[in-house]
Amino acid sequence: MIAIGDVFAFTVSRTWVPCQVIGMVKNYWQVIVFDALSTKRPTATIVDGAPIYVLRHGRPRNEPLYLACQGDPPASYQRLGQRPVALAFALPTTFRTSPRAQDDQLPVWATWTYAPGRVTEDLAKQPPPFHSKLFPTWKAVDPRALRAIDAAVRTFAAVKPATKAALRKAVVAANRHDSEIDTVSAEELHAKLVAIARRNGLDPDDAAAVIDTVRAW
Repeated sequence: MIAIGDVFAFTVSRTWVPCQVIGMVKNYWQVIVFDALSTKRPTATIVDGAPIYVLRHGRPRNEPLYLACQGDPPASYQRLGQRPVALAFALPTTFRTSPRAQDDQLPVWATWTYAPGRVTEDLAKQPPPFHSKLFPTWKAVDPRALRAIDAAVRTFAAVKPATKAALRKAVVAANRHDSEIDTVSAEELHAKLVAIARRNGLDPDDAAAVIDTVRAW
């Protein structure tokens, strides 16, 4: 059995990532993952004064790892000991994946395997940045997704006269990255595709109908 104050750690790429059980809500343990990484097995005191781990590269981006987990952690979590719960920060209640996104609520209701998966992705080697001239405001989009969407729109723009088939292909390509496209970005992408269609001879109402029928964003 575990108890409030228990400190655990899991490993990602030979790096120890500590966490602590700080309370209970609705029969779920409240768990904070700390940004206090160590290449050697730490002691429980590593959580003293440590900041919360916030996802910077993994998804959902900007999410503080404040979780609600049920039951005992798996064997991949090693118990480091007990420490008084004394967070060095105010417990977060919301976060945003981008400045234009809606607030998401915390804690994240998840299994114990959630945190190792998110941290693994967060610490993985990141792709080089990509700056799209078509979508200069899309700062928070994964570079791989932005590059692919930019390429799909440019490919459609090169088809003259524009066709519904070419437009449908561009929308399908963007659908593969729908998790990266927030509400505001979706409308910008929609407007961009309709403008290109109009410029290249496809009726804008027909273009809008194609997009709305096919898009997943």
